[in-house]
Amino acid sequence: MERGRRVNQIWSWLPAFRVVAESQHLPTASKEAALSASALSRAVRLLEDHLGQQLFHRDGRNLVLQPAGRRFLEAVREAMRRVDDGLDALQGSTMAGPVRISAPGPLAAILVLPALQQLSEDHPDLVPHISSRKPDEIGAQLLDGRLDLAIVDDPQPEDGLHVHLLGKLSSGLYAAPHHPLAQKKTVTVEDMLEHAFVTPPKWLDDHFPPHIPRRKALVVDQLHVAVQACATGNVLGFIPDAVADAYRGDGALVRLPIELAAPEPLYAVHREVLNPDDRVVVLRHAIEAAVRRTSQLSRPGSVRPPNDDEDWS
Repeated sequence: MERGRRVNQIWSWLPAFRVVAESQHLPTASKEAALSASALSRAVRLLEDHLGQQLFHRDGRNLVLQPAGRRFLEAVREAMRRVDDGLDALQGSTMAGPVRISAPGPLAAILVLPALQQLSEDHPDLVPHISSRKPDEIGAQLLDGRLDLAIVDDPQPEDGLHVHLLGKLSSGLYAAPHHPLAQKKTVTVEDMLEHAFVTPPKWLDDHFPPHIPRRKALVVDQLHVAVQACATGNVLGFIPDAVADAYRGDGALVRLPIELAAPEPLYAVHREVLNPDDRVVVLRHAIEAAVRRTSQLSRPGSVRPPNDDEDWS
């Protein structure tokens, strides 16, 4: 009861605190909350007086969050997110409204979109929002509700988040049909190292074996550019087979007969859900099925390059 009384004393000020904390600018917060700047400022001051801590540093109409304010904002976001999840479960609306998904560029097209197609037919009120977030942003955004589900290959353990293995995806060494290695029945590492590669920048990982040195001819951060470089030039590319399979067609790329790395695991990460039929769980199962279908595909000898923009990440 004591905890309940303590929360009740400040509950009415929390929406004002959150909108001000997220914008750190009173006029912007006023417009978003449809409240006067003076009303928001008063609510924040009452909250600070009650807590006995300064949550903001004042600089004109800008209010800069102090460390204590940042910690409290995370707690408020989490509390409001749990209330919202509870309302969804109570009202039976878990398969309606927005679901916010983060997935690396090519995997969003290859795995997430096919999973969403069937779900959208069965649940037309579901509104997916797909983006690609930086790895160091994902945990916090899942916890505070800005994300509902993230597809990652290197999950970071964090309290309050659940990690589920979706399956494993393989990558292969690809080249154009006119490349000197394209007609060879066997390709060795020594053969491969005689030729140059298109690679991602250091801050992106294509899961090429780190102990094998590559001679870089081109560095790009978009996967479609790497595929085009392989298809039209004389460079090799280490490309996810799922991406190559998605563009199977007119023989513009050849998968070389060499296996360089074991399939890499892929994970779904989300916060705890209150309802086993929650849209996040249903979507996770649909993506897991898409991963299974992709991993069971036979690897063709050739594929055509993609035309649309896709990131390595």
